[in-house]
Amino acid sequence: MHETTMATMQSAGLRTPVRNRYFYGKLLDVYHFELETNYLNAKRWLLNRLVSGYGVVCGLDVLPGREGNQILITPGVAIDKWGREIIVPRQIGPITIPPELMPRPAGQYEEQARHLQQEREEEGCVQVLICYHECESDPVPVLVGDCNTSEPCAPSTIREQYRVEFKEGCAEPYHAECRIPDVISGGRIDYEALAKWVSLPCPEPPRDPCILLANVRLPDAEEGHHCNPDNIDITVRPIVYSNDLLFELLLALSPEGSRQRQQWK
Repeated sequence: MHETTMATMQSAGLRTPVRNRYFYGKLLDVYHFELETNYLNAKRWLLNRLVSGYGVVCGLDVLPGREGNQILITPGVAIDKWGREIIVPRQIGPITIPPELMPRPAGQYEEQARHLQQEREEEGCVQVLICYHECESDPVPVLVGDCNTSEPCAPSTIREQYRVEFKEGCAEPYHAECRIPDVISGGRIDYEALAKWVSLPCPEPPRDPCILLANVRLPDAEEGHHCNPDNIDITVRPIVYSNDLLFELLLALSPEGSRQRQQWK
């Protein structure tokens, strides 16, 4: 991660923002330009994290590749757990699952005879995650140096990209449940319950900001997922509840809304 982003995210929790105050004759140096960029990024990431939430916004489906140890990821957008946007403009892959995460042949367990049968019965499983990743690029000549700069060239841009990671084992299924008990009763919203809910402390950003995309089951050491889409479970991914999605949920919950949807079709 770029050092300026790391400095911004070191206090990814709540902190009072600091922005430039411009006046005629002010010297704008690297610090002040980075202060401007970090201010705008931090504000946007904070709103993404606490208002929009994290997860998949659209796309980023996980598909089997031609080989049993390969997957594909479709284009899409996600927001990571620090509020940063992950944009995948084109299909990724084929991506090879690391060999150390693939089910191991039984021969490697000869010295562990007690666990051999258990290992044969259990299916291998890996989690597919996508992470925000920055790359410095587009080097240009350094025209004026200082005491800390001796390089003739330096990257002039930071590309906001992504990386795909794998983690051993299956993630637990996600169950969407209301965490505010009895918030709706008798057709009325309990505003007191809502006020108490939003008055709880703001959640701290987790140490790992990556977004889980899927569990991939690998039932055989030789053939991997058998190119079978049923062995790829995307229901474990978190999702961002956009306004359009919330509107669709409201229509689905309303009998009248369901009738209107049928009329629109």
